[in-house]
Amino acid sequence: MEKHNFINLGIVLNERGEVLMVKRRIPEKGRNNQVLLWAFPGGKQEIDKQTSLPKESRNECVQREVLLETGYSIVSQKEINLKIHPDIPNVVIVYHLCKLLNPQAISKPQEPDEIEEIRWIKPQDIRSLITTTLDEKVAKELGVNSL
Repeated sequence: MEKHNFINLGIVLNERGEVLMVKRRIPEKGRNNQVLLWAFPGGKQEIDKQTSLPKESRNECVQREVLLETGYSIVSQKEINLKIHPDIPNVVIVYHLCKLLNPQAISKPQEPDEIEEIRWIKPQDIRSLITTTLDEKVAKELGVNSL
């Protein structure tokens, strides 16, 4: 069985229908010299080094990562899409539609070395921030063009 690393990303909506985005302090370079600066909050699922098994569920991972990166408490309502990362072999991206549990952040972001800015944006403005392809199923969920 092939082992994959999971990156869980939160598509978090507030009461105004805005989407939570984070600006990376250090841009990530992808295929064809694409630069990923703005992204949905999230991160890698923790794995037990001795057993190589997950220490947390995908839902627990996205809740932990969104809280660490943004200070917002969320719960995953459903997985929108799960797919092999287009640029990194053996990495699976999981997009979670998340419910905001509190309209204000409940703590200070814990990853200031990774995250430069946190912003709520209108779904139709996502294309002005991200420079990579927006996942088709995420775009459909948000009612925007995937481009």
